[in-house]
Amino acid sequence: MEYSILLPQTISINSAIFLIFFNFLTCFISTALSLGGGMLMLVGLSFILPTTALIPVHGLVQLGSNFGRIFVSIKDLDKKIILPFVIGTIVGSLFGANIVDYLSPGVGQVGVGLFILYSLFGTFPPLGRKYILVGGIATTIMSMLFGASGPIVSTLIRNMGFNPTKHVTIHGAFMTSQHLFKSIGFFFIGFAFQEYILLVATMIFVGFFGTYFGKKVLISKGKHYFQKVLTIILLLGGIRIIYLGLQNLNLL
Repeated sequence: MEYSILLPQTISINSAIFLIFFNFLTCFISTALSLGGGMLMLVGLSFILPTTALIPVHGLVQLGSNFGRIFVSIKDLDKKIILPFVIGTIVGSLFGANIVDYLSPGVGQVGVGLFILYSLFGTFPPLGRKYILVGGIATTIMSMLFGASGPIVSTLIRNMGFNPTKHVTIHGAFMTSQHLFKSIGFFFIGFAFQEYILLVATMIFVGFFGTYFGKKVLISKGKHYFQKVLTIILLLGGIRIIYLGLQNLNLL
């Protein structure tokens, strides 16, 4: 059977296999370590996907991955906290869809790379429960433009004082709503998701097992070591994405 006909022309079968198992790893990291699995997935996708597909496909993969985190910890959901954020994501996706359509791929790549670097070395403002709606709007716009808003959303939740398990679940719920409406926004501005649907569905299916095992492990020992390794990977990935963006803008 010729498996390549089930994939976009720009993705080989070996690249597809890599992305499927890489998503297992990032889902495990996101759940077990509460680290930047979403940003790591963004960097991995940047090596394989065309620039115009990077953020839309990343959003769809993260939609499934974050839903898996809700599924394995559904008892920790809090509707009173989640609803304002969902409303914010709807508003943010409407604004973001109107902005992203005017950005060139090169500008988007530079923005993604700078956002990754700032997430590693910058500080996001502390926000609390009364800013959930505003946080939903702002982070969804940033997610549509730059791909991974997980660190900002995590900062928003961190100030609410949840235990680690509930933190992971609420974060998963926030990110699920954000990626859902972000994906809807990209669909309405014309992105062809159907080319990637089989690959994405397989990535999500395998990623669920990464989430399940991550929930079982919930690593605390060795977390600082993993943090350092992840920081180096994201740093190099962010620099690479900026470099590619500057090339696309004919600035290098």
